[in-house]
Amino acid sequence: MNFLPYAKSAMAATFAFKLPAHIPTLSALHNPKFRIKNPRVSTRKHAKACPANAGRVPQLQGASRERGSLTPSSLNPLTPHYCVAAFTLIELMAATTVLSIILLMMVGMQDQMSKAWSNSNRRTDATREARAACRLMAEDLSCLVFRPLAFDNQDSYAAGLENQGIPFLYSSNGIGPITITGNQPSAAYFFGISARKPAGTNPVGLAIVGYYIASSSRINVNGFTNTSYNLHRYYAPASDTLSSLSAWFTAPSSTRTADLLFKPDPTKDDILARNTCNLKITIYNRQNGNTKGLGNKVTNGLNYQCVSAGNDYYAGSKIQAEITVYPEDFAQKIPYTSWLDSANIQKFARSYEFRVDIPRD
Repeated sequence: MNFLPYAKSAMAATFAFKLPAHIPTLSALHNPKFRIKNPRVSTRKHAKACPANAGRVPQLQGASRERGSLTPSSLNPLTPHYCVAAFTLIELMAATTVLSIILLMMVGMQDQMSKAWSNSNRRTDATREARAACRLMAEDLSCLVFRPLAFDNQDSYAAGLENQGIPFLYSSNGIGPITITGNQPSAAYFFGISARKPAGTNPVGLAIVGYYIASSSRINVNGFTNTSYNLHRYYAPASDTLSSLSAWFTAPSSTRTADLLFKPDPTKDDILARNTCNLKITIYNRQNGNTKGLGNKVTNGLNYQCVSAGNDYYAGSKIQAEITVYPEDFAQKIPYTSWLDSANIQKFARSYEFRVDIPRD
């Protein structure tokens, strides 16, 4: 069977297909004289029809602009018939850069907020420790127990109590009859016997207490050794207090030294407040009186009385204590040897003080 006539008729039908009027033919495109005549001819009509498009050049339907010339997109089989919107590589790089900068700024802000929150917690902890230490010191000092070596005629003590005084130890500058390892220079200390819970003859509330500042070292999480001054509390329970008092009264008067009663040890004593310096203890008592040949003013060393009563007036008998505390963030930046500098204290530290009445003899 001869298919040639059918093939010729099919080819003739194919070439007889006419393209739309707005699409040039292939022969016209290959003609070097082919140009779009005055594409702005209809600009005015287009602007009148749509004022928003004034000044814009109307584009042929189905054509795409490439290097200044118009080529029909419908003749290119690889060009889709719908509009493709996409970002260029430069736009993607610019957007990525801006996003990276914003993320870095957010991370920096979060880091600063975290540091501020941590420093605030440290300062709150330092304040809490300092207030708790002041409260405990006030309770102990307000319940001091001491007894003079000699008595006035107005006193009605038993004769057997002569030269059986109970002392308290005071130093305004850290210099005294006992040695404290790592004691802060020029910082005061105070030791005495306190009866916080007196219950008749039951000595359960009797204790030897003391307060001082000493240096101690610790290893932080990074493996570095930090040295700082801390407020320590010496505490001996009732059983140890009774044995120490027995040894005190048994010993001859000439051998009764402060270390028989007061034995501080910074490695064993509790730390009340960390990063503490500049402990000042001032005793306000009567400066002149009439006690058997004994000085009435409290001095550095062992003291057996705190005279306050007089014939015509009450001069008062008070103790004022002051401590200075550095927050943890500043304590790590400033060497502990410079904590006593007045400029550092005024700029970075916080001071806490209280005043309480002490018993009169």
